[in-house]
Amino acid sequence: MGFEEMSADENPATKRMVDAFAWSLNIFTSVAIVMVNKQLMGGSGYGFSFATTLCGLHFMCTASIGLCTGGNRKADDKNPAGEKMRIPQHDIAMFVVVAATSIIGLNMSLMLNTIGFYQVCKLAQIPTMCVLELVFMGKKFSRRVIQAIVVVLMGVGVATVSDLEMNPAGTIAAIVGVVSTSAQQILVAHLQKKHNVTSNFLLAKTSPYMAGSMLLFGPALDELITGKWVFDYEWSSVAAFALVVSCFFAVLVNVSSFLCIGRFSAVSFQVIGHVKTCLVFFFGWVIFAAPITSRNVLGCALAVVGMIYYSHAVTKPAPAMTPSGSQNGIASGKA
Repeated sequence: MGFEEMSADENPATKRMVDAFAWSLNIFTSVAIVMVNKQLMGGSGYGFSFATTLCGLHFMCTASIGLCTGGNRKADDKNPAGEKMRIPQHDIAMFVVVAATSIIGLNMSLMLNTIGFYQVCKLAQIPTMCVLELVFMGKKFSRRVIQAIVVVLMGVGVATVSDLEMNPAGTIAAIVGVVSTSAQQILVAHLQKKHNVTSNFLLAKTSPYMAGSMLLFGPALDELITGKWVFDYEWSSVAAFALVVSCFFAVLVNVSSFLCIGRFSAVSFQVIGHVKTCLVFFFGWVIFAAPITSRNVLGCALAVVGMIYYSHAVTKPAPAMTPSGSQNGIASGKA
């Protein structure tokens, strides 16, 4: 997998090009896989409604490619030959447990809650990440960044949320899913920086364990959710082809997601990534003739305005230092 993080002294023009490529690849593949999975899993499509098992197959394909192409050395100007990259097994185990909990929690939340409450919980990931980074990493966010996040959340909420019915079991599953998903995305960036490894290396090391856990527990969880066993699914050639395409896009989604979080931050990845929601609405309307309302259009437009404001806020230079050594205004960290 040929994408690597750039060093701190990388050429600004090159950095902008790689940043743009990473975001573009992640947005394109994330929207594409939703369209493919809608056809593969939908009742009007091929009816392969086994989400956790499908995640396991995605990670299995990612692991296969990672084992074949992922290098274990990271070169830089001071060490052209490259130092050997390592991640302790306990950190890999921690990441896999958190990531698996995230997938299971989100699937359980989707099963137990309404779509409206599920969407609200997804929106809660950004403030949850902010709290986790503030408490455990001491990161602070400027007033402009917080304002931009609020605008984005309002826009996506207006576009997606239809009802807020909730129940105790569904609420617990939603809390577990939100906290573990937020922690997983923070861990991706944290482990890359802590052990000085590339996104490809981290993905290659963790994806085999993710595949194993999802394929081990996935069929039973899917049976609990759908009432059907994946082993009883009747395959057709078109369904098998859709599965192959889904796995292909999943590999690119995983690679680009790890790359983006490694270059930016988990909060930025979530905020700017909400453009995917707007694009999913648009392509769902174009490809599947999904109904789209004025509220969807208004919400997506508000979210886009918020994302533009957010991009401007996080690229604004930090406040100047006063003679006493303190900053004017609120301490700021790039979100």
